[in-house]
Order: sequence, then structure tokens, then C-alpha cells
Amino acid sequence: MFFTATNPLINTTDMKDLIIRIILIILTIIIAVGAGLILRRKLVARLKKTVLDNWIVQTLGVLVILPTLILAVPIALIISAWGTDILGSLAQSFSNTFKPQDVKDFVWNLIQTSLLVALGLGVARTIRAVTIRSLGESRIDINIRTLIGRVLFIIILLLVAFWILAVWNISLGIPVAFVGVITVAITVSIQDVLKDLAAGFYILVERPFYIGNTISITNGMITYMGKVEDVQLRATKLRLVSGEEVSIPNSHVFGGFVTNTSYYGERRATITVTLPHEEFSSGETQEKIRQLVADIEFVMPKPEPSILFSSYADQKITLTVHFWIATEKPESLSEVMHALYTNLPNAELAVKEFAGNI
Repeated sequence: MFFTATNPLINTTDMKDLIIRIILIILTIIIAVGAGLILRRKLVARLKKTVLDNWIVQTLGVLVILPTLILAVPIALIISAWGTDILGSLAQSFSNTFKPQDVKDFVWNLIQTSLLVALGLGVARTIRAVTIRSLGESRIDINIRTLIGRVLFIIILLLVAFWILAVWNISLGIPVAFVGVITVAITVSIQDVLKDLAAGFYILVERPFYIGNTISITNGMITYMGKVEDVQLRATKLRLVSGEEVSIPNSHVFGGFVTNTSYYGERRATITVTLPHEEFSSGETQEKIRQLVADIEFVMPKPEPSILFSSYADQKITLTVHFWIATEKPESLSEVMHALYTNLPNAELAVKEFAGNI
């Protein structure tokens, strides 16, 4: 006598139906993912041709996959619950534990937060890059461009943070008060640094001098004179006459007297020529000196050298010679002195006004 055990819950028909459902669910997921990846590739390829930052491009590429996956979820649930009450049982159990409205609000807030973080970072990075690039066309210094870009980046992130707090219905009073206290504390502790940064911002925008210029900075009883090696947000670096490098806080530069001796590219030099009375011939001597000076290679033809009768004492006549030379060619002054000494051996020569770089 043989007995056949049968399970009333599982039979061949149910097994086939279950396998078909699993296959359909897998196909639904594969189709959804495939469609999302195709959309992502096309969107990313198009957005890379724009000015958008790579972060926001990749973020949008990920987000475009979500609609296809969201659409696949209810389809998969419908397939899995076809002809059964499994879905209804799960929904009933879940609703008994959590209030549907609370769950809906939580999920929606979570989605908004994720989108705000992703898009906020992308927008902030894009604006920073566009700002630095666009200001570069105006020949603004790279330091000031980077500073403006970073400030805009931080402002956008702060706006996103406050927006996220509003999404979760968190009072803005406490965060704002906290930020205010921190800001005051930081401002008081680094006020000297902030002064230097503000002065550096002004110097980089106004450009009273450039790298390579020879300047003198006087603040109080202290005077520094040298060649500008670098202009940073906090300090200006000078190479002094002695060869030493000094970093001067920009607040001292901003609040002091700055003389740029090489701004225009040419400077006036002055030499006094004192001759015995008997060796001076009115008109002829001036013309001779003018020709000697003009023949020097780096003496500027315009304005022309000028010779003025400045004094007469002790049977000696003093002439003041003014001429212009290129700032980067200070050795021209020595050449003029040598030419005058060679042609006027009895003359007393003295430099009264120096010109040129250090």
C-alpha cells in the first residue's frame, strides 16, 4: 500500500507561477536599469559640452536613472502580488506600525535633502569655476579670482544648509545664533589677519604696483625700498637693496606711503656740472653737454636733455643737467658721468637725482 504526501500550499502550478514572476521581476529591473543607463550616457555627453562642473554633471547623470527605477518598483510589486494577498498583508502590517503620513513625509524630506546636497555642491562648484574663468578674461589677479570663487562657494553651501534645515522644520534661530557667535569670536581673534586680507584685496584690485616694480613703503618711521617679488592676500614680499627678502603685512602697505619708482618705465636723472669761469662759454658749453648726454644709448630722446644755469660762485659756474633714462637701465647714468668726465676733465660732477631700478 503506497501513500503519496501532497502539500496543499505548493504544487506544480504554483511553482511555475512563482518562477515566471521572478523572471518577470528580474527582466523589469534589467530593463529599468538599462533604460536609465542609456539616458544617463546621453545626458552626461550633452552636459559635458556646457560650463557645468563635472560634479553636477555626474549628479544629474545619477538622478536621471531614478525615474526608471521608481517606475520599475510598482511594476515589480504588482507582478509579485499577482493573484495573492501578500502585498495587502505587508501593507497592513506596515501601516499598523507606522503612520503612512509620517513615513511619506520622512521619505520626501530625505529625498529633498539628498537632492539639495547633490545639486547644491554641483551648483557651488560650477559657479566657482565660472567665476574664476570669467574674471580671468578681465585680467584680474588669480589670487583675487580664487578668493571671490571660494566666497561664492561658501555662500551657496550656507544657503543650502539653511534650506535643508527648513525642509526638516528645524528652527533657524539656534543655527543663526551659533554662526553669529562663532563669527564674532573668529573676527576678534584674527582681526589683524582680516585687516591684512582686506588690504590685500584692495591692492590686488587697484594694482598700485606690479611684480618686478621697485617701490618704497613708508609707514611711520620705517621705510622699506626694494623690488616687488610677490603680492599675496596677506603680505607683500620685497627684495631689499641688501638682497634680503622682507614680507610686509598688507595693512602696513595700505596705510603707508607707497612710492613706485618704476611705474612709468622711465625716470629723470639730474647731474650738476661745476666749471671754472674761464672754461665756460655761454651757449657752446650747454650745447656740448647736451650732445654728450644725447649720444648715450639708453638716454631717452624725448623729452630732450635740458641744461640750466643754476649758480655762479667763487669764479665757478654750476649747470644743472636733466635727462630721462629707462628705469631698467640705471647704468646709463654712469655712462653719462663718464662721458662728461672725459670731455670736461676740470669739471666737478655730482648726481642730484638718481633714476633706475635697484
